[in-house]
Amino acid sequence: YLIVKEIIKHYCDSLITFCAALVMGGQYYLENIVGLEPCNLCLLQKYSVQAVFLIFLIKMVVPKFKIIFDFLGIFALCFGASASVRQIYLQNLPADQLSGGYCDIPFEFLFNMYPFFEALGKVFQGSSKCAEESWAFLGLNIPEWALIFFASMITLLLVRYVLINFKGQKN
Repeated sequence: YLIVKEIIKHYCDSLITFCAALVMGGQYYLENIVGLEPCNLCLLQKYSVQAVFLIFLIKMVVPKFKIIFDFLGIFALCFGASASVRQIYLQNLPADQLSGGYCDIPFEFLFNMYPFFEALGKVFQGSSKCAEESWAFLGLNIPEWALIFFASMITLLLVRYVLINFKGQKN
């Protein structure tokens, strides 16, 4: 128990940074080698992974303000997970219930055309393009794999928090 506690306590940020780098490598492969074009919800997930990578990389280099980096990391992970969940939901809707949506509008143009939160709402509204399943690995598609990444990293951070802050009390 103590060995696991020490490993999680000291190497959690390195593990999260490494896993985010692996996911970013996968994103690069799917976009540039396989040739998949990400929809707007996919881009939110991509940017969330990149944010997680940068946040925890900076946290490892700059040891001050660890709690601030943890909150930023949890926020980026939760945001990415919410985009993944929304895309999985859209993929499971019948085709006739999908809206025209804003996934066909380029991401940058959408954020230049509307205020930030309104554009974000339009991205989360999704469309039939966001519901396309163009690639799968071991029976899971891209947003499902992204959700596994986000959920496992959130779980790892919560386990670390519990191990560091709560000592095993014997009654």
